Amino acid sequence: MSEIMMLKEGRSLSRYLSVLLLFFAFMSMNGQSKTVTGIVADGQGPLPGVNVIVKGTSNGTQTDFDGNFSITSLTAGDILVFTYIGYKKTEVSVGSEATLTVTLEEDTQALDEVVVVGYGTQKKSDLTGSVGQVDGDDIDKYTFSDASQALQGRVAGVNVEANGGAPGANAIVTIRGASTLSDVGPLYVIDGMFTDNMNSLNPADIATISVLKDASAAAIYGSRAANGVILITTKKGAIGKVGVDLDYSYGFQQSVNKLDWANARQYADIVNRARDNDGNPRFPANDTQFNPNIDSDIQEANLRTAPILNANARIYGGSENVRFSLSLNHLEQEGIIKESDYTRTTVRSNATLNFGKFKLENTIGLTRSIDNPNTYFNKERDLIPTINIYDANGDFSASDIPDVAGAPTLSSYYGIGNISNSLALASLEDRTVTSNSILGSIAASYEIFDGLTYKLNLGLDASFTNNYRFTPTYFLNAGTVGNQQFAELRETNNNFISSLIEHTLAYNKLIGKSNVNAVVGYTDQVSNTRSLGVVARGFPSNDIRVASAAEDRAEMPSLDLTKAIRSYFGRVSYTYDSRYLLTATVRRDGSSLFKDGLRWGTFPSVAVGWNISNEKFMEDVTAISNLKIRASYGEVGSDNVSIYAISPELNLNSEYPLGTDQERQTGYSITKGVNDDITWETSKTTDIGLEFATFNNKLRFTMDYFNKKSEDVLVELALPLYTGFGNRVPFNTASITNKGFEFLANYSDNVGELNFNISGNFTILNNEVTTLGDATPIIEGQFTSNGLKGTKTDVGQPVSSFFGYVTDGIYQTDAEAAAANDSFSPQAGDIRFKDLNEDGQIDTEDQQFLGYPSPDLNYGINISADYKGFDINLFFNGVAGNKILNSNLYRGYFDTEGNYLAAALNAWTPQNTATNIPRNTLLDPGFNRRMSDFYLEKGDYIRLRNVQLGFKLPEDVINSVGLSKLRLYVSASNLFTITDYTGYYPEVGRNTRGGSRRIFSSGVDEGAYPTARSFQLGIQASF
Repeated sequence: MSEIMMLKEGRSLSRYLSVLLLFFAFMSMNGQSKTVTGIVADGQGPLPGVNVIVKGTSNGTQTDFDGNFSITSLTAGDILVFTYIGYKKTEVSVGSEATLTVTLEEDTQALDEVVVVGYGTQKKSDLTGSVGQVDGDDIDKYTFSDASQALQGRVAGVNVEANGGAPGANAIVTIRGASTLSDVGPLYVIDGMFTDNMNSLNPADIATISVLKDASAAAIYGSRAANGVILITTKKGAIGKVGVDLDYSYGFQQSVNKLDWANARQYADIVNRARDNDGNPRFPANDTQFNPNIDSDIQEANLRTAPILNANARIYGGSENVRFSLSLNHLEQEGIIKESDYTRTTVRSNATLNFGKFKLENTIGLTRSIDNPNTYFNKERDLIPTINIYDANGDFSASDIPDVAGAPTLSSYYGIGNISNSLALASLEDRTVTSNSILGSIAASYEIFDGLTYKLNLGLDASFTNNYRFTPTYFLNAGTVGNQQFAELRETNNNFISSLIEHTLAYNKLIGKSNVNAVVGYTDQVSNTRSLGVVARGFPSNDIRVASAAEDRAEMPSLDLTKAIRSYFGRVSYTYDSRYLLTATVRRDGSSLFKDGLRWGTFPSVAVGWNISNEKFMEDVTAISNLKIRASYGEVGSDNVSIYAISPELNLNSEYPLGTDQERQTGYSITKGVNDDITWETSKTTDIGLEFATFNNKLRFTMDYFNKKSEDVLVELALPLYTGFGNRVPFNTASITNKGFEFLANYSDNVGELNFNISGNFTILNNEVTTLGDATPIIEGQFTSNGLKGTKTDVGQPVSSFFGYVTDGIYQTDAEAAAANDSFSPQAGDIRFKDLNEDGQIDTEDQQFLGYPSPDLNYGINISADYKGFDINLFFNGVAGNKILNSNLYRGYFDTEGNYLAAALNAWTPQNTATNIPRNTLLDPGFNRRMSDFYLEKGDYIRLRNVQLGFKLPEDVINSVGLSKLRLYVSASNLFTITDYTGYYPEVGRNTRGGSRRIFSSGVDEGAYPTARSFQLGIQASF
């Protein structure tokens, strides 16, 4: 009901604002002053933020993001002066014409580029908040399949981590550290529409990316901005021409690394030694019946060299009144693991219509993706090397035991009862996730009078996803996981629709030395998720795969979730004489996820800046071309809780024994406990920044110190047992602090015909949980099917820190092991764990924090240069100070139901004591496998993430065939990585084992999909 009431109120407000717009429009049309409109551009396209002033007066304005301007109170003969730092001043005399097209000529290297901010743009010199920007030209220098990769290592304070190397895998983006105890990421605003990711975006369509990092910059988005805001604008049309851009690349991918698993002989020796150490007889397959002709490598069988294709086409153009851009992208990426691939096709249309004071803009992106994942590779209970992958008939198998009477069982012959074949399962099972999505907006604006513009923005984010999984009947062996007696279909259709209505009034006026930029607005966003699924079993054959043919439609899961947010906001930016800067913002949000009285949150911010280099006393200081300091404080919020979290759930068919005869009566019961007093999480950020440029702007620095405190963070707590509820309930009891320092440097110059640019950035970050309230420490990060967990979130430590025992070598004698007084029963050759509290025994009290998954240091280096048609672009990035929990070490040394790492041959024996690998044992009485720093490895790395070498053919050559550009290039990604990590790759993402929130499994490598090294050849053409 609360959502419906909010919607009704929103429609009333919309009607009121529409009437107000018509009134202002009527008043404006009856004015008598002469008005001149137009557009300002350079050779590349429109220029936003250009100052337009009537010479000798204070009457002026600025161009908007699309280069448009309108100025009133003019008479014939007035002179309009156009100024823009980095371009030559241009003067145009006003005549009888009502529309002007002005082209500015570049003067020197631009310092004052325009930066996209919330609901508008600002000159970089006028910014008071911390905003990082990536330009589309920088993105075009590399070949990306995932748009989020364009941020990796390029913006200080932003950490982008690939969630494994699977095709189409979503990256995890964190801005200035984890500030919540959930998996919610930053808000993405793509051409004015709010969304939760940029997965459907074609990287080649991006014009700019702005990252609003501090609360001052992001506060205008209020409750949506607690984890930062990423603003994306896509490419628009150009004036005076029609152009076509083509970009096609094709290449191949290979795994960066392989794990050194034991071969058949090594495996048999390891298991035989373990059985001997345990005092048990050996298994026949590893001893008397060992077959030297069988040596399977399931890892090698799964890996392959895979092709990747990426094709882009774009047509664009326009005139003063109409501009358009239409693009098409098609990506085909086969996975380096067999039976995995990803295809995405994207169409994007942008159009702008100008009719004097009225402007209509629209952008729409249509995306279709088909993902076929392989979820079995490198999982537990996979095929051991002493079993053939295929049987004599060429069919998949997971046992070489003859199918005859009296044949031994799996467990008696191989010593393992649960054996599968990952390649077989991936090949037999049919898995497809098909998604069709729409993301776009349409906006109409009208200039009511000079400087005041009303804008109506309507946005839509919708996706329609079919998740299909059919597992046929199969027989690989008689073990528990080696066969499927009945076929099973799991299929879900999920529809998501989010609509946005925004009304804004923007005022921008240049009055003498003062520039005032103000915006007020109202937004209403409603999101609905509806899904319907089926779990069906028992089909006439494996070829019939629809639920209606199943004998048993066991489950039909469904849900319908609706969420609404209403917001009012305002921002005022004031600049005096390009020296003194002030920005104040406030936003008030109401969320349907909270009850009345706690529904609304108010989020203010204020920021100041001082352009010291524009002071008179700096006029003679030629060594400094720019010097600015700024400071800000702001608050943003988050309604980070599941939909209907405050609503109890009823079971309408409950039974309860009543009366003396305890007869069961039907009634209803409340089955979910709730806390309806939850409210907003709030992040309070203080930021101090310094911007400095020298050598005529060739060398530029930006530095920021920030302190972000998140309060009233929602934590899910277990209710007392006497309540009868088993679910976990959210409470506002936690707080998290992120402190850090960001540094960015850029140097651009030329030597003769050689032009080059070098930029680097780094971020130092300290994340700490400062309060948990009534919550007990959160222990998660499960990394084995045996329930072992590796992370603990507690006060005084970073989120998802690693927690366990500290190893101290290997016991060399049984007497030494017994003297340790361990709570288990270690022997010579077992791991020695430290008695940290020195109480004479080793137990759970001797566990401690062992490290954390979030890096202390993130950094990136970009190098680009061009010379006589040749160009090269290199991008390095790296991290330091983090740990990774390598669960391959658990599987490779302790798991009894799979292969071992070849290094297990170097285990402790009385003859091999100089080793850190414990003795081979299947029983493990000393509990060597317990969580400890044995599994942790340094996550530091530096890598050459991208490199591209290109050659642009001379203009006289390509012009003769009607082209304006023809460039050939070769690119590579992950060309090399320097790291001590022994897993597949030091970017491991977050696993989801056990159903916990993924943030609590940060840095846990549960056998992540290997990352690929790719090489591509490409061609770019324009005409």
